[in-house]
Amino acid sequence: MDKPWKVILAFTGIFLAGILVGGLSSLRWGRNFMQRQPMGEQYGPQLMKRLVTELALTPEQQAKIDPIVTAASDELRDLRRSTQRTSAAVLVRMQGEISAVLTPEQKAKFDEQVTRQRERIRHFMEERARRLKDHPPGPPPQ
Repeated sequence: MDKPWKVILAFTGIFLAGILVGGLSSLRWGRNFMQRQPMGEQYGPQLMKRLVTELALTPEQQAKIDPIVTAASDELRDLRRSTQRTSAAVLVRMQGEISAVLTPEQKAKFDEQVTRQRERIRHFMEERARRLKDHPPGPPPQ
């Protein structure tokens, strides 16, 4: 082959195009997925609405099923909160145990890493809350 750089350039172009298309597709799919997911307080009402619509529930059935859905939704919310608190406690304990093994220089770097990670999580949660406030989730996918 007298021009190997052309082959390399072609493969590089194909690779970069794949990254671009994959990245854009992931962003679009991820945003749609996040907007459609029943989160937190919306789960019960959305489930109830879907049951009424898809099963053609009578008013009597709705009156009996609504407390069941509400109780399960409340239980799931409490479970989510409990799991988040437990997870946070495990992570704090792990970070303390890791810090105890590190040199002062390593500990300073580790503390910076932990601070950056907490900031990323805080930013993600604020962005998610803003998106949900601006664009409440639509009906669940069919």
